[in-house]
Amino acid sequence: MVLASLLRVLTIAHNPMISSKKILIVDEDGFSKICSAMLSDEGYHIELAARNKNILPNIQGNGIALIISSYPYGISVLKSNEAKDIPIMILSDEVNNDLIDMMKRFKLSVCMVKPLDYDRFKYLVNGIVNGYLNLTGGNIIA
Repeated sequence: MVLASLLRVLTIAHNPMISSKKILIVDEDGFSKICSAMLSDEGYHIELAARNKNILPNIQGNGIALIISSYPYGISVLKSNEAKDIPIMILSDEVNNDLIDMMKRFKLSVCMVKPLDYDRFKYLVNGIVNGYLNLTGGNIIA
């Protein structure tokens, strides 16, 4: 167990592509902490934003590779011009027509329906951040 943890740390330390990827989480405090811990363990640099804080002016040029937010917290990000070139992952308890329409308009988007399959979640995050999953908008994953 200790050896596996040490190997993981060494792999992350020697792989700048993993540790240099920045993910912004805009969500409620509880889930933000869980998501942050899980993705930090995968080697990502995590930034948390309070859901009532206006984070949009600081998004561009900040090196953010992915934005993760729950619906409806992520509506302002989906509608913004500041985040249009940054992939966004929306997590939702339900899928409705408004959400589907917004997701279709935002080409670099994917929506996962809760409860989350955490292995699938980490796989999608990795694929989006490292560029081997091409997002076309309106992607809903149950």
